[in-house]
Amino acid sequence: MRRAAFLAWLLVAVAPAARAQPPAVKIDVVVRAGKRASGPDVVRLKKGDAVELTVTADAADELHLHGYDLTLKLQPGKPATLKFVADRTGRFGAELHHAGADVVTLEIYPR
Repeated sequence: MRRAAFLAWLLVAVAPAARAQPPAVKIDVVVRAGKRASGPDVVRLKKGDAVELTVTADAADELHLHGYDLTLKLQPGKPATLKFVADRTGRFGAELHHAGADVVTLEIYPR
């Protein structure tokens, strides 16, 4: 009987931690001639969201996500993905360093 009670307690205590995390928010952007050709202009997220930002460019460049100080090297025609957790609130632009153009803005709100 004690074993059954312990197992029931264990299921209740551990189950929330074992739950699967929500899937990452996937953002796809295509860049042509140094400008966003497709993909969202602004993406609204909640603090704590997992994010996968995939950028496909027609020229080599480097993407910089301001406020997070994350970078992503871009090679022509090859999708590159930046994975991170949105752990800061605010408005953050993702800019191409060589082209000097913003390609997407992330608005991250409190949960």
